Amino acid sequence: MVNIAKIAVGTLLAIALALGVYGWMLAKAPKSADPQAQIAAGEGQPASTINVVVAAKALVAGQALKAEDLQMAGLTARPDGAYDDVPAAVGSVPAVDIPQGAPILKGQLVTGLALKVPEGERAVAVKVDESVGAGNRIRPGDFVDVFFVLRRDGNEIDQSQARLLLSRKRVLAYGAASVDALTSQQDKADGKQQANSPESARTAVLSVPVAEVSRLALGGSNGSLLLALRNPADTSEPDMEKFSPLPGVLAVSLPKGAVANTPLEGADAAQAGVAMSSLAGATGVNRSNLGARPAAPMNAGTAKPAAPRVRTASSDSSLAVEFVRGANSQTVRY
Repeated sequence: MVNIAKIAVGTLLAIALALGVYGWMLAKAPKSADPQAQIAAGEGQPASTINVVVAAKALVAGQALKAEDLQMAGLTARPDGAYDDVPAAVGSVPAVDIPQGAPILKGQLVTGLALKVPEGERAVAVKVDESVGAGNRIRPGDFVDVFFVLRRDGNEIDQSQARLLLSRKRVLAYGAASVDALTSQQDKADGKQQANSPESARTAVLSVPVAEVSRLALGGSNGSLLLALRNPADTSEPDMEKFSPLPGVLAVSLPKGAVANTPLEGADAAQAGVAMSSLAGATGVNRSNLGARPAAPMNAGTAKPAAPRVRTASSDSSLAVEFVRGANSQTVRY
């Protein structure tokens, strides 16, 4: 037994000696030449760079980015929302000023419904409910006709009327659903009716040419609007050349040689505005007696309210009195 114990002790001592020699040899070995290991050990090697899109010059908020406004630059770390190539960022609109050399980040750019509004048009919200919004069957991307109803009002409107106000306008949003952020498929799959779902919508956002925004605002504030859903393939619209243009509220200063009856368009028409009397029709109720007469142009710079006039006309059995106030008239028979 004593011999066996001596043999075991000797074996363990030999193993310990061998391990000690091996450790001494590792300590004396040259350090690794692997560059990745050197970088990990922080021995002064430069870190690898990542190419991202940066501003080639100072960029102003609200102006679309062009290719010459951008360039590629190497950064030691990739910022969140950075672009990998210039074409992907071209056409985006910064929401804030971006200094030269700063990376272009998606969080700095304009997003949302504004990017879905075509040039020359404006996004306008109108109040809706189940009856106004075609039974809440309207969805973002649909096209609608806007009708309006004006109720009788002795001050402005001689007779109640209903007619087409705007034709074939695109719906950008209905309730919380919009063309840029539709209701999530998960919510639909769960069968959950959200508080802001189309069934409980209170507003619809329409894309309207800027020249027609005044009509929509005036018609909606003084009457009732009705959205008529239409097939998107139906592109028919009224021939506006058959109707006289509505006179503007503001006076127009015409340059020398300009044609006086040239209709205003776009932002100029919106600036001129439209009056409620013109939108409702400037002639009176009894057109059969008076004959159709065109609306008198409204010129805020020179026009003055006309004094009330009374004209009488006799017939075989009654007396007709016509009251004329400005462009409006009304005939009363006694």
